Parts: sequence; structure tokens; C-alpha cells
Amino acid sequence: MKKLWLWCVVFSACGGVGQVSLTTWGEDFIEQGIPAAVFDDGASVKYSKFLVVLKDFALATKTGTTGPTQSTPFVVDVTKPGPIELELLEGVPAQKWDAVSYGIGPASTAIGAGDVSAADVEAMKAGHHSVWVEGTLSKGAVSKTFAWKLSIDTHFADCTNPDFGEGVTVATGGTEVVQLTIHGDHFWYDDLQSPDAKVRGQALVDADADGDGAITQAELRAVQLTALPLGQYGTAGASKVKTLEDFETALGRTIGPFRGEGECESTAR
Repeated sequence: MKKLWLWCVVFSACGGVGQVSLTTWGEDFIEQGIPAAVFDDGASVKYSKFLVVLKDFALATKTGTTGPTQSTPFVVDVTKPGPIELELLEGVPAQKWDAVSYGIGPASTAIGAGDVSAADVEAMKAGHHSVWVEGTLSKGAVSKTFAWKLSIDTHFADCTNPDFGEGVTVATGGTEVVQLTIHGDHFWYDDLQSPDAKVRGQALVDADADGDGAITQAELRAVQLTALPLGQYGTAGASKVKTLEDFETALGRTIGPFRGEGECESTAR
């Protein structure tokens, strides 16, 4: 009641309130794997861990009105069956919130949500990581493991969805489910911006220079994009993206679409 009363004061009068159920989901590509049919070169991926720190979800309007915000950052493992509810925001003024934003970034105060282990939560905080992915990349009879940890901080703003429109609309007495969807196929794109980017795995398989069956971040760092096939791994003019590790890190800033196939403007923080 106190929270509801405070929102009524802020907005001068209560014209009705609802709730927002904030959730996340890795969809089938993260929960079950990415089949060879999706890859342009016949590779496939099975994730065993996909940890993400979700933070700073906020409702606002383009006219400057601010609404409820996420109370704390959450660590989730989206390989676990979902959707996973992060938080229920109550007493949300019933209206159109057309300027929705959130972040994926390190957070020392993060807590676990869903079926994530306490050890993984602590490891994410101690390592100052925002994304941690592990799994197996296969191509034909060849399989390579990977375990990559990123500490990037990305802000997703002005989120929109082709089915729901801009932001979020909260109805009086209703509960609006807002899903921060995580797209696991983005780590395998061969272009940072082109809508015609292909999903490929061969360059990553080949990056295992010592042949020990594991693709390390150090090995990705050793692969210059200029050494890869012409027409693949386009950087859209990003001058600092020079190696395959740089490229994967940049792709890590694209994994957070909005409510399924929606989009947000992403910027590094």
C-alpha cells in the first residue's frame, strides 16, 4: 500500500494501477541448443551454461515521466527452463510507458533468480562478469568446448516490439508480462550489423590453435579478422574490433532483444 500511495502522490491522482511481471527467457536455442539447420556451414551448438546479469530495468515516457524500476540486479542461467520471473513491480500507474530501458552488466549487488546456483552468482560478482557462456560447438565429427566470460556493460534503451509496440502498456488491474529475451544465436553471427548476417561456426572451430579441443578467449584473441574469408565477419566500421575475441565481445552487446523479437538501442557503458 505504501508503494501504491507514493506513486499516487507522484502522479497527483490514481487513475488506476496494474502490475508488471519482469521475466527473462533464453528460448529453445539456449535451453535446447542451436541445430545445424540454423548454421550456414552446418555447425551446431549446445550450451551448458549461459549466465547473464540483468539490471536497471526502468519504465518511463518520452515526455520525461519516470516510473517504477527494477529493485536489484539479477543473475540468471537461461539454460534452465523458462521463462524465469525476476520481479513483480506492483502499483504501476496504468498508462503507456513508451521509453523502456534495461542493462546487461556487472553488478556487485546482484542476487540469483530462477534455478541458478549460489556458486555461479558469487563467481559472476567476484569476476565482475556480465555474461558467461559455456558449451560445445560441433562441426561434422569435430567438437570443441568453449567457456567465455565477458565483463561488458550494455545499456538497452527505447525498446520496442513489432507485436506490442513501443515500450509497455499497463492496464488498470492487469498484469503485463515483460520478457527480457536472451538470444543465444547472436554469438555466432558473421556480421555486427547486416540484416543478412549468417550464423557460422567454422572460424571458431579453427581457432583452437593447439588442438586441445577447447576454444579459449586467448585463442580467439590471436585470430585477426583480416585472416578470415572475405565477406565474413564484417565490423560495420568498428575500428576497435580487430580480432575474433573483439568480434565475440561486440556480439555480446547484441544478445538482449525485447519481448521476443523486439529491439532496443544498445550502447556501451
